[in-house]
Amino acid sequence: MADVVVIGAGINGISVYRELALQGVDVVLIDQGDFCGAASAAPSRMIHGGLRYLETGETALVRESLAERNALLHNAPHYVRPLPTTIPIFYWLAGVGSALSRLFGREPGPSRRGAFIIKAGLWLYDFYTRRRQILPRHKFRSRSATLQRWPALNNQLVCSATYYDAWISYPERLALEMVLDTQASETNSLAMNYVALAKTEGDQLTLIDKISGAQTTLKPKVVINASGAWIDHTNEAMNSASEFIGGTKGSHLIVANDELRAATGDHMIFYETPDGRVCILFPFMDQVLVGSTDLPVDSPDEPYCTPDEEKYILESLAYVFPNIRIEPQQILYRFSGIRPLPRSDAAVTGQISRNHQCRESAATEQRPFPILSMVGGKWTTFRAFGEQVADRVLQHLKHERTVTTDELAIGGGQRYPGDNRTRQNLLNDWQERYNESPARLAQLFDRYGTRAEAVLDYLAAGSDQALRALDNYSEREIGFLIEFEATQTLLDLVLRRTGIGIGGRITPELLVELQALLNRHLSLTEAEGNAMLQHTRDQLRRLHGLADWQLNPAERNSRSA
Repeated sequence: MADVVVIGAGINGISVYRELALQGVDVVLIDQGDFCGAASAAPSRMIHGGLRYLETGETALVRESLAERNALLHNAPHYVRPLPTTIPIFYWLAGVGSALSRLFGREPGPSRRGAFIIKAGLWLYDFYTRRRQILPRHKFRSRSATLQRWPALNNQLVCSATYYDAWISYPERLALEMVLDTQASETNSLAMNYVALAKTEGDQLTLIDKISGAQTTLKPKVVINASGAWIDHTNEAMNSASEFIGGTKGSHLIVANDELRAATGDHMIFYETPDGRVCILFPFMDQVLVGSTDLPVDSPDEPYCTPDEEKYILESLAYVFPNIRIEPQQILYRFSGIRPLPRSDAAVTGQISRNHQCRESAATEQRPFPILSMVGGKWTTFRAFGEQVADRVLQHLKHERTVTTDELAIGGGQRYPGDNRTRQNLLNDWQERYNESPARLAQLFDRYGTRAEAVLDYLAAGSDQALRALDNYSEREIGFLIEFEATQTLLDLVLRRTGIGIGGRITPELLVELQALLNRHLSLTEAEGNAMLQHTRDQLRRLHGLADWQLNPAERNSRSA
């Protein structure tokens, strides 16, 4: 028996799972794949207020997003950090006509944004956070000052504006840490990856473990559908047809180009394309992240960056940095996700609301439990959305809220040192207790925050050595991720437990070495390990654009010869 079953362990599902478990509710979270394994693993890595949402009049969403951004800077400082953001501006008054059209109820098409419109938006940004101003206020620079600071920018600009938002280094890990925190503190909760809804019969859900094949049944009082782009499919499987989702696809590139990396000046460049869409680029794990597209899609299954999307992103980049050329081999990694936006008749995808909403399908005689579908949402607002849906569930259960999460630290953000001196004292303490170099300790602290102490305890419990194919990871560090973080597959390891994939560090030799460690820790047979390794290569090739020579030792040797 479970009071609540949450289907979908993306960031929204994990958030509402945590909220309910902390109130003492018996709650089960399942996902047919890995935790944070679909769209929640493919964001732009921004934690932001949503400056662009002001254009569509979603001021309440911007207020909420800014408050949640500030909360994440406080609750997850190991992964969420301030990001100075600069907008190159090419017009003074562009966009004023479109703004007036919206004011009078007409919906204009895409348009450029001039300094006047951007200034108004940034003033509101600062105004909404005036009572908790933890990041610097915005400022404008003249054309000459902008080009002096960023000489590679298109010199046709008229000025620039700089404001602050935030970025997240390991969103997949932050989501996982919320699961681990909850399981450690709340014995009434259970979270399972690779467990799917097999069928619904009356008041009973049948779940199947996709790895072992084992089945179990539950009789929930409430079901939360947090399956993102699959919400309508999941509702249909529970005999509750819906048409809630009209998703769009966003694709990104990871580029290794030293000139482009230097040209950012450690800022995010937030720029318009000639057709009025917004793109971003910023330094990420020694590379540069560039994106994104916004295309309507019919199917949520296995999104990937198409050649046309890649061309669009690179052409847009060439507009803002016209003298920097990106060679094909400098694109190390591609990733795409489906935004689970509400179904809309908007002619332009950018006009579809980015707000979140809970759609309730009432209980019926044939299905005696209500379904609450979590439609929309974004990474920045996951906590608020989870709280709002949890409160709806608590009403159904006649259960009082006893805990709030707005100031609850997450994972390695707990007891996080608030300044450089405290940080150094912590590292000095670790230096005395563990046989690791200062550089290694700093590296682990950056990866795991204060959770690095648990990793260090595990490293110290046995002999260890660096991986042959990637010496900034060690065998026991990988072993910790497998043993204690619900790692089931090689893709879990390279895409979600670590930044190896998105950091552009996958090599044929590394995949073979990591698979051997998985075989050992999960007691896989040689045939099972080989099948997993081949599946991983296929997925990295199809969904992330890796070339054969990046995946297969034989291909790499042939290329070298």
